[in-house]
Amino acid sequence: MIFLAAILGYSINGYIGALIGVLLGWVVKSAMNASLTNKHNEATESFLTSLFSILAKIAKADGIISKEEIEAVTRFMGTIRLNSEDKKTAINAFREASSNTKSIYQYASQYRATASKEMCEITYAVLWDVAYSDGTIHPEEENILREIPRYLGLNDNIYHKYSNTSSGNTHQTSGINEHYELLNCHINSTDKEIKRAYRKAIGAYHPDKIQSKGLPKEFMDFANEQSKKINKAYDSIKKHRSL
Repeated sequence: MIFLAAILGYSINGYIGALIGVLLGWVVKSAMNASLTNKHNEATESFLTSLFSILAKIAKADGIISKEEIEAVTRFMGTIRLNSEDKKTAINAFREASSNTKSIYQYASQYRATASKEMCEITYAVLWDVAYSDGTIHPEEENILREIPRYLGLNDNIYHKYSNTSSGNTHQTSGINEHYELLNCHINSTDKEIKRAYRKAIGAYHPDKIQSKGLPKEFMDFANEQSKKINKAYDSIKKHRSL
């Protein structure tokens, strides 16, 4: 349960779009009934196996897994604080996937079956980190980053979103464009569309909504921080548009 919650924390650092309640719903639901422990463990193992297999495949896409890519995956593993058993599962999955002929898209489809859309989006962001960890995006890695969203149940346009906001892009958007991206809209959106996007974004982090899910204080704090960012972005957009 801890590692799933930590994935959310990992997403705070530069990644947009993760909704707390939905992200943790899978965990909360699995933990509600102690009699479901075995099933929960099986689901966790399946989740980790497909996740780290995907990371292995993106790392091996150019034919060689570099030291930097291993460090990126190891850093991610440390960030989500896997226990010893889960860490062993993750390492074994990574090693197995790095040497077999199974497609990354097969693993992505398996992952989609155990993860929410928000988890899939966060994982997609991690793929960018791993791909660019050695300082460049190989053509094969880029092909994967373009194609894999559909297997993860994500909109194809997400490639452009992360190519602009990922550390892997040397032409990152800045200033007002970042505010539009935070609200999941763009500079050509109408005023009505922007207001709708703002209400949707801020509503996802409303304290009452978070509290109703029984989430710990740390996630309430995160929700408050995200609300501040969303409000700041919306205020900047309004000022830019003279609304």
